Amino acid sequence: MLGVRLLVVGPATGTPHASVRSPPARVHARTFDTYGRVAGRSACFSRAGVAPRSFPRRTASLGGRRNPRGVAFGAVPDERGLAPPDTATTRPGDRTDGDGSSDWITLTALAAAAIFVCYADRSNISTAIIPMAEAFSWDKIAEGGVLSAFFYGYALTQIVGGRAADRFGGKNVLLFGVVAWSLATFFTPAAAAAGTAPLLLARVSLGAGEGVAFPAVHALIARHVPLERRTTAVATVTAASYAGAAFAFGATPRLVLAGGWEAAFYAFGAAALLWVPLWVPARFQVVPSRNSRHKSAPRRRARDDASDSLRASEKPFDDERVGALREWWALAKTREVRAICAAQFAQSWGSYGLLSWLPTYFDEALGVSLVDLPAFTVLPYFIQGVVGVLSGACADRIIAEKKATTLFVRRAFQAAGMVGPAVCLLAAAWLGRGGVDGRVADANVFAAAACVDVGLALSALTLAGVSVSHLDVAPKHAGLVFATGNTCATIAGLVAVPVSGLILERTNQNWSLVFGVIAAVFVLGAAVWCAWVGDEPVAADDVVKETR
Repeated sequence: MLGVRLLVVGPATGTPHASVRSPPARVHARTFDTYGRVAGRSACFSRAGVAPRSFPRRTASLGGRRNPRGVAFGAVPDERGLAPPDTATTRPGDRTDGDGSSDWITLTALAAAAIFVCYADRSNISTAIIPMAEAFSWDKIAEGGVLSAFFYGYALTQIVGGRAADRFGGKNVLLFGVVAWSLATFFTPAAAAAGTAPLLLARVSLGAGEGVAFPAVHALIARHVPLERRTTAVATVTAASYAGAAFAFGATPRLVLAGGWEAAFYAFGAAALLWVPLWVPARFQVVPSRNSRHKSAPRRRARDDASDSLRASEKPFDDERVGALREWWALAKTREVRAICAAQFAQSWGSYGLLSWLPTYFDEALGVSLVDLPAFTVLPYFIQGVVGVLSGACADRIIAEKKATTLFVRRAFQAAGMVGPAVCLLAAAWLGRGGVDGRVADANVFAAAACVDVGLALSALTLAGVSVSHLDVAPKHAGLVFATGNTCATIAGLVAVPVSGLILERTNQNWSLVFGVIAAVFVLGAAVWCAWVGDEPVAADDVVKETR
């Protein structure tokens, strides 16, 4: 195997520094083969230009101890100052030849298509639950149980999917997820006919398949999308989720009226047949990791010192599962990752609650018939998708033109995307109150719908906030950190959907109380986010377990 030996020595002139107090600089050298795989040895240099101490990569010293895990420390810049991809091996879907300068566009489009199908498959039951509840005589608690069963499976595979995508690549992980959730969707009518238990199992299976989707996509974005395009890519992919929900809300009533509620599941389950043939042969260029030249020297040295301290504090371990758990815990206990978890939980309390109950709200609280539902349920998600894409592009431009810091952009967009919807939902709750006869005035119906539309549109601003923060604070573990935050979001869905159903059942359809709880959670989440969010890679992200 042919390779090139890359050596980098400190800030360097080759001459010793005047001050003997200068801390030693840990700079590493590796040999890379033609596919960017690590093939050589690591070396440490001092600032004074002392000869390197070489040691095998898999037995590198960690604070005086041996390193049985094969931990890779940092990455060596190339002649342009760009670090090579954060990986030791070529992964499925990596381009190894030809021009791949526009591959990130292809990846973004295909990933967006997968997420479109993902949200269409999960959202169709929000409308189909109305005729299903009539057919099976379900009350609101039973409806909430069926709707929330999805989140149990969704929570199970988030971190597993993120870990697998970070280590082995997201391409096959996403392919597995699409096939799994499509089959679960297609066989939902058969499961419902067989009984409650099979139906709940089908919903859990749907969630398990969809649970790996976003972690896999974000791992792919971190590996194949240039740094300056990542917010745009994330916003585009996430906006596709809104488009998928909007499509489901628009198409499901027509499918139900034409062929019964079962037709909605058959049609949406078969949609993967259009995506899989395009995804399997696709290949994407691996892009360089974050350019260290963009960081100020003091901040970079502080992060390097923190990374060294973290490595030195680690106890040696050989067990693969224990190693993965400690690697995850080192990230999860950082303030920046906790900010992501808190914001995801708070945001999803509202978004999952609205996604699951919105058609029921318009049907029962505002008196909108099934035939007219698309006019009220499609528009919010269409607006949300447009705002999401624009917010991502706007954030990238603001940061690129240095009009504001990345930290300010993340705080501002996220806060606006949570506090704004809280205000809108409170307004919708007030406008949607019934009159003396229990009916809502027509003017108030449209005003309440407008408030919901504006609230959902504002929530899309978070695509330039928490939805991309993991790429700022943990680019080497993007899938794992996103999965951690999304697990918290899933827990919110597990709790919010049945709790909302319970509130409605026990308070005689008090939607004002449901919206009030959502608004309170939104505001609290925004406050925690603004206090803890970060915009630099955390020290724990530098400890990368390489694929053997």
